[in-house]
Amino acid sequence: MEKVVVGIDFGSKLSGFTAIALRDSNGEIHVLQSEKKKSADIWLKEILTKVKPDVIGIDAPLSLPGVYKGLLGLKNYHYRACDQEVGAMSPLFLGGLTARAMEIKSWAEESLSTTVIEVYPKLIAQKIALDNKLYKKSREYLSVALNRLITEKSLEINTNSVDNWHQFDALLALATSLRFVAGKAEEIGRKDEGIIYF
Repeated sequence: MEKVVVGIDFGSKLSGFTAIALRDSNGEIHVLQSEKKKSADIWLKEILTKVKPDVIGIDAPLSLPGVYKGLLGLKNYHYRACDQEVGAMSPLFLGGLTARAMEIKSWAEESLSTTVIEVYPKLIAQKIALDNKLYKKSREYLSVALNRLITEKSLEINTNSVDNWHQFDALLALATSLRFVAGKAEEIGRKDEGIIYF
C-alpha cells in the first residue's frame, strides 16, 4: 500500500481552474479538475475527505509575512523570505486565494490529520528544464512537457489524461509532494514564517 499523496493547483473559487493530481494507495495517478461556476473549495473538501491523503501539496501561499506575527527582524509587509527568494507573488496581493488556501490547510490538518505543504510548480518546471517561453503558454508544448516530467520524475501516468496547464501544474505539485514523502524535497524560506518545498 502506497501513501496517498495529492498535488493541488489552486485557482480562484468559481473559475474551474483548480486541479488535483492524486496518487492513490495502489500507486496510480489520477488528474481531476473543478467545474466552472461551482465552488472549488467544496469540491476539494469532498475529494480530500474521500481519499484521506497522507500529504497534500498546495500551489498557493499558506502563511503571511512574518511581520504580522511579530517575528523579530522581519519588516516586509508584502513578501515572506521564501517569496523573495523564488520571485513569487505576494500572499497579500493574492488576497482571497491566500486566505482560502490557509483555510483548506487548517481544515485538512484538523479534520483529516493530513500533512499540508506549500509547493511552487515553477521550481520543478525549472528543475526538469522546461522551456520558460513555452511552459504555460503553448498548448502544443503541453505533451512535450508532460513527457519530460514522466521521464525526469518517473511518474507513471497516461499521457492522454492531461488537458491543460492547470492539470500539468497539479502534476508538478504532486511531484514535489512525492519528493517530500521520500525525504528528498528542498526547502526555501524560514520555518517560523513559511517554507516553499520543491
